[in-house]
Amino acid sequence: MWRSASLLTLALAACTPTLSEPRGEAHLDAMARARRHYHHGRMQEAAEAYGEASRHAERRVDRDEALYRRAKALERAGDRSLALAVLDEVAARRPVSRRTVRALFDASKLRLELGRTEEGLDGLRRLALEHPEHGLASRSLWYLLQDFERRDDPDGALALLDEVYAEVGDTALGDDALAHRADLLLARGERARAREALERIVADHAYPDGERWDDALVQLADLAEEDGAYREAIGYLERMLSVHEWTNAPGSYTLPSFPPAQLRIARIWRDHLDDRAAAERAFRTVYDEFPTATVRDDALVELGEMLLDAGEREEACGILRDALEEFEVGRARRRAAERVARDCR
Repeated sequence: MWRSASLLTLALAACTPTLSEPRGEAHLDAMARARRHYHHGRMQEAAEAYGEASRHAERRVDRDEALYRRAKALERAGDRSLALAVLDEVAARRPVSRRTVRALFDASKLRLELGRTEEGLDGLRRLALEHPEHGLASRSLWYLLQDFERRDDPDGALALLDEVYAEVGDTALGDDALAHRADLLLARGERARAREALERIVADHAYPDGERWDDALVQLADLAEEDGAYREAIGYLERMLSVHEWTNAPGSYTLPSFPPAQLRIARIWRDHLDDRAAAERAFRTVYDEFPTATVRDDALVELGEMLLDAGEREEACGILRDALEEFEVGRARRRAAERVARDCR
């Protein structure tokens, strides 16, 4: 829920123009003709009609929209040079309007396709640094990193990420840069430096604003578990779950990563720390606290299996039979049916 709200806030911040309907009879007529041509595959005619619509537009936002669509029609018609010129015109608009950043992104991608690699990459770099709150900043950064990967230059990629974080680390792009940095360092086997990047995400891009906060905690738990530091892994997962809360309003402050994290805690207690009581509490938490979670059946059945293996047959069989009644299908239900048939007669 909070992520949807955050995305809406970012979208409104990045797109400053009015959201009102386009106006002007001549403009609207030309736009309608252009759309008909476009949908019927007549790209050259569509481009001409969009050009006419831009000339008749009464507002800048309508003119930019018509020009942007003209560029896309020209590109599909095969006139990529003219399409690029139109995109550059829209991208150069100041102050930034609704299509400005998108035009810069498309123009940069088109330059890459035309073999003008340095110009294209320069445009993507500008977009990331000048418009870090825009959704396309993250995609631009990804394309830039892909170029370093193509050239097998991880040092260059890390240098870029350092530059991005130094310039715009306090924006929505900051945790993206740190997450990419952690991935690159892990690929090189530099686990300590990767953990530093992940810890920085957790500290500086925390819930509820940080988009990668929970992913970073999951990765930190992964690293701790791989190192045999099982209680430390649980600590990272519990830190994530500490922000879980239900409200009376529609929805909840539950991220998709929460139920699997709680189930993972139960499994660590069971499999690595041999603490059945702690595992039972964790399994029950999955079932009780996350009523819509897809792993809820796994938690209930694994609890029953654990108790059955520990000799607590009566309670375990009751749990497994409850699972059969509540869950109609699924792998966990099939396991429950097998155990009931074999051990609960």
